[in-house]
Amino acid sequence: MENHSTLLFTIIILSILVLNGNSQRSPIKLQTYHIDKGKISVSGLSSGAFFSVQFHVAFSRTIMGAGIIAGGPFWCANNNIDIATTACTVDPVAICVSELVSITYETSLTGTIDPPSYLNNSRVYLFSGTLDTVVVPGVVRKLGEYYSSFLNQGNLFMKLDIPAKHSIVTSNYGNPCPIFKSPFINNCNYSTAYYILQHIYKDIKTADDGESIKENLLDFDQSEFFAGNPKLISIDNTGYIYIPTNCQSNSTKCRLHLVFHGCKQGRIYLSDTFALHAGYNELAEKNDIIIIYPQARTSVLNPYGCWDWWGYTSTAYASKLGPQMAGIKLMLDRAAGI
Repeated sequence: MENHSTLLFTIIILSILVLNGNSQRSPIKLQTYHIDKGKISVSGLSSGAFFSVQFHVAFSRTIMGAGIIAGGPFWCANNNIDIATTACTVDPVAICVSELVSITYETSLTGTIDPPSYLNNSRVYLFSGTLDTVVVPGVVRKLGEYYSSFLNQGNLFMKLDIPAKHSIVTSNYGNPCPIFKSPFINNCNYSTAYYILQHIYKDIKTADDGESIKENLLDFDQSEFFAGNPKLISIDNTGYIYIPTNCQSNSTKCRLHLVFHGCKQGRIYLSDTFALHAGYNELAEKNDIIIIYPQARTSVLNPYGCWDWWGYTSTAYASKLGPQMAGIKLMLDRAAGI
């Protein structure tokens, strides 16, 4: 009986550890690193893609590039979940790009997003799988039209010919390319992470699978950057950060890249699977790029752990005043010493 009880207790504890996602690692306090402040960029998939767009637009004075995988234009959802789940995902004909461009300029006059002129020199990479039925390729084409209204010629690149379902595409990990299922990472023999970083920074060295160092991926405390209870705005208490070996001292000036996961890809669903296998860490190790993986979670108004790109936290969700946006910017400022 005693042995049975001990075994049962061990199984329960192990189950809790798995469900909590590597809770053996104690979250560190996010530090300030030796960052080149002119080399800060973002990328994301799905809800993380829409969030990356609005973060890029709102903080374009700080963000010099973006990689968008299956996302649409700034303010596409217009604070309306019905628009988010129709025009902005499966009915792009209903997206009026000229109106969204005008809204961008008008919003900048309030000071709640940076002046769009800061977007001119940004470098932006867009991706959509030809088999994506969650955010159809036409939405990404609309995003291309939107960015073309601001970017200097040659700064926008669009990759629209990979036969992938809705996923972040890698060259060595995940489901087969035409499959749509968790963890929404698909092996299509194409490293989206590499081509995003290469387009943004232009000097990225390729990296082989296994060149990342697992011990360099750390948990950190996100909660200090958000007022009140982070869970009320769908923010997990813990995020992930990959700190390359060369960036662990002040001897090397490093770049900083923030990656926003998609719905059902956060820590509460996948533990650190997305952070480990999306394809960024090996490139980060080889090219001295610190990668921050902020983590969203489920809440009453957000049952799938998506980033807020339609207004479930606030009507100001897409601006500097948005609860998630403001907290992530504080996180970025701490890491970069801004």
